[in-house]
Amino acid sequence: MLKKGTKLFSILKMKCPKCNKGRFYESHPYNLKKIGEVKKECNNCNLKYDMEPGFFQGSYYVSYGLGVALFVAIFVLKMLILPELAYLSTLILMVVVLLILAPLLFALSKIIWINLFIPFDNTYF
Repeated sequence: MLKKGTKLFSILKMKCPKCNKGRFYESHPYNLKKIGEVKKECNNCNLKYDMEPGFFQGSYYVSYGLGVALFVAIFVLKMLILPELAYLSTLILMVVVLLILAPLLFALSKIIWINLFIPFDNTYF
């Protein structure tokens, strides 16, 4: 399922969408000094990541979707595991989880966005 050459591999490993070998980010998503800094190009296949000015602004929609999915998942788990938990406590739990996962969601949104536009190329496999 998580084989090289798939979009899921590129997204979860945060690798270049074209060759699945080069790193996509300058550093780890939780390195807050370089949060969200995408490399200029892949050091394996030389794909320019920032194809046009403002390209990654579309990733805001992906980030919103990931946030909504996270909130829905937390709410469903709350209803299954702790149905007697008050809604204010659930809201506080959602905010805390979102704050903890925000750097990861930010990183995932950019890599998902570029994977929508760049196909995998077998020549670099």
